[in-house]
Amino acid sequence: TAGAAVAVCRAIERVCGVAPGIKWENDLFLKGKKICGILCEGSVKADGAEYVVMGIGLNVITRPQDFPGELRGTAGSLYSQTGIVYERGKLISAIISELCAMYETWKAGPVAFLDDYRRRCFVLGRTVEVSPLTGGVFTAVAEDISDDFGLVLRLPDGSVRTVHSGEVSITQV
Repeated sequence: TAGAAVAVCRAIERVCGVAPGIKWENDLFLKGKKICGILCEGSVKADGAEYVVMGIGLNVITRPQDFPGELRGTAGSLYSQTGIVYERGKLISAIISELCAMYETWKAGPVAFLDDYRRRCFVLGRTVEVSPLTGGVFTAVAEDISDDFGLVLRLPDGSVRTVHSGEVSITQV
């Protein structure tokens, strides 16, 4: 998922000339609005990944008025955030190209794009509300991305916790 997020960011930069940020772990934002969500499912064996199925939902030309009313405050598209209509075929081609390059990098070791992911992750240094898949909700400061792409959190009592799945929302602007 992290590799896909970096690949899609790179493709958007190459084709559109704008740089989306990553909201850990799988959402891309541009100018404060979510423009893309990424979900990955797969099967892992002892010797590595057997397969991965990736879903990338990138809003390209959606106009603000085309979003349902309840999403207009949070959802965006490349068009709504830039005023420019981008050619979807060029974006698809660039995303596929970046994903292929990311796969080669991943085989050599995913840490190769860890710094890029950290640089793009805009929750770092901010107070976030965390809803891990294991249950419960808590507030913490997002401090870092671990070497395995978990979100490293500093809890109010000073302890550190790393989560690898769940939802985060920024509580401090």
